[in-house]
Formats: sequence, structure tokens, C-alpha cells
Amino acid sequence: MQAVHIKYQDVETFVFPGAITLKVLLSGSQTDGKQAIFEDIVEPGVGPGRHIHHHQDETFFFLEGEFVADVGGIVHECLPGDVVFIPKGTMHAFKNISSSRGRLRYVFSPASTIEEMFREFYLQLQNGNLSQEMMTEISAKHGQEFVGPPL
Repeated sequence: MQAVHIKYQDVETFVFPGAITLKVLLSGSQTDGKQAIFEDIVEPGVGPGRHIHHHQDETFFFLEGEFVADVGGIVHECLPGDVVFIPKGTMHAFKNISSSRGRLRYVFSPASTIEEMFREFYLQLQNGNLSQEMMTEISAKHGQEFVGPPL
């Protein structure tokens, strides 16, 4: 495997209007599937539904704003500089509780097909068909399960 250098301005970006701008900082295809790194710019009051990654650990790195993160039923208040590790199989979700945009990075290990899942979400949004049912179907193909509403 070769070393990889990614320029921030060149990363693949998916804009989910009024919710999250997702940036693919490092893809699994660039790391032989060892890890994938993403960044979310999160609008106030926004976060994903509670979900489980069945085949991957995930680590959150909170960069800007104030968040809450529910990990296995325990709610953590998260500020810039905080890190939260989520073992595979653990229910989790986060929410930006700031009055302005927040930002976090997260690492999936191994990468599996998580970036393909996000690409499919974005494609369905572009086609006008990103319903909760569609997200549930796409997620299941990639080893993720939605198990509850957002925080």
C-alpha cells in the first residue's frame, strides 16, 4: 500500500440541504479497506437517527460547536477536542445542539462499504427519493441498521 495525501479542497463532498454537508476525507479504496475518514458540517439541531454499525468501529472527533452523543444509551456532552469511540454493534447517534453549524470528523475501521452507502444516499437525494424507508434499505446492504429516531 502507498502513502496517501489528500488536499481538503479536493475531497468528494455531498450536500444534504438543511442537514449535513458530508466530506469524504479518506476513502476505504485509498487504504485497502483499513479505514475511511469523513467530516460532517452539521446544521443546528441536526443529527442522524440512532443506528448500529454491525461490522465497524467508529470514532468521533468533535471539532466545532456543541454536540450530544448517545452511545449505548448513555448521553455525552461533546465539545471541540472531545473524542468518542463507538465499538461495532453499539447503538449511537449525535446531534448539534449549538445555535450555529458544528463540525466533526469520524473514522470507520475497517472501512467496509460505508462510503458507498453515503454515495447511495446522495444519489437517492438527487433523484428525489431519499425517504427513511430508502435509507433503511440502503443501510442494511452496508451493515448498518437504523434503530430509533434522531436525538
